[in-house]
Amino acid sequence: MNMETYTAFLLFAIVMTATPGAGNLTMMGIGQNTGFKSSLPFLAGAVIGALGLNTMVSLGLGGLFMASPRLAWVMKIGGMGYICYLGWKLLSMRLTTGAAVKRFTFMEGVILHPLNPKSWAMSVVGFSQIANNSRPFIQQLIIFVLTFMACQITFHSSWGLAGVAIMRTLKSNSVLMGVNTVLVAVMIGATAYALFLSPT
Repeated sequence: MNMETYTAFLLFAIVMTATPGAGNLTMMGIGQNTGFKSSLPFLAGAVIGALGLNTMVSLGLGGLFMASPRLAWVMKIGGMGYICYLGWKLLSMRLTTGAAVKRFTFMEGVILHPLNPKSWAMSVVGFSQIANNSRPFIQQLIIFVLTFMACQITFHSSWGLAGVAIMRTLKSNSVLMGVNTVLVAVMIGATAYALFLSPT
């Protein structure tokens, strides 16, 4: 793989992982509600889940998923349901305090990306950018998976830390609840648009 090809792929990965999405907005919400340290299990799970998804796509399963309209529709419904669950949990965290707060778990992170059809599409497009039959497959797989992993860790963490900054800046619970509500509305609205209304 030449540097030009990798640079184009790297820019794609940065844009896809740095912009607002379910993972980033959830990380921001967790950081805002219970601090960055509490987000680490969810972050680790999201990274592992994305690693598994990207590996499956590299092995050709992404094409099978993209080619099945029925499976894609089931994934859209399941994915939308899960995003709504994440939104509800983020809002309920702000409404409860102390030991009653149910924090996000490792397994909730693991299933985040595999349940999101847009994550599958992103992975398929990303791998197609670097796939080359003249190059060793294992080399391409490692580069693809590790690049996405590095970007995901960097930007999920950055959004989580941004949530902590919001928590430390805005002391009012009512204002923080308002910010949380906006985050959830954007997360659910953007996901619904991407899954059901976007022409691409």
